[in-house]
Amino acid sequence: MTLSSATAHVSFANMFQIDRSYIENVNLESLQSRIWDIRSDFKDDPTLPHIENYGTTEEAFEAYLEKKQKFEDFKDTWRSRRLLIFGSVFLLTVAAFSLFVKGATWEAYATGFMLCMLIYMVYMTIVAFRGKKFQHNPNETFIKALLFWDENRED
Repeated sequence: MTLSSATAHVSFANMFQIDRSYIENVNLESLQSRIWDIRSDFKDDPTLPHIENYGTTEEAFEAYLEKKQKFEDFKDTWRSRRLLIFGSVFLLTVAAFSLFVKGATWEAYATGFMLCMLIYMVYMTIVAFRGKKFQHNPNETFIKALLFWDENRED
């Protein structure tokens, strides 16, 4: 097959398809890309859940999915940096105590630990308040239905 005959068979719709076969075994997907892949790869499957059945529109779902992905990215960033944050706060507290207070080692450790716990509680409060937006939402029900369908579909 020559290059000209190969390009002649490419339709306009297939020109923008991305070949993901080289990363099938690598888990680099976000929730947003996984949902997009399910909806685009199996859009002709009659058993695929349809957005109309869940009381939402395409635009509202895309906006919701974008917000949900930002929330998930926020939690992932915290997971990757929490030890650095806790260690820095703890060490700076101990260093500050050793500079200004003589012989107060256990107070320095206790204060560092308490500051770390305070930071963790603030983070958990932020996650709880932001996470409330995603509970009891028809878009969330649609996401769960798509993921359940993808896990249980027969190839």
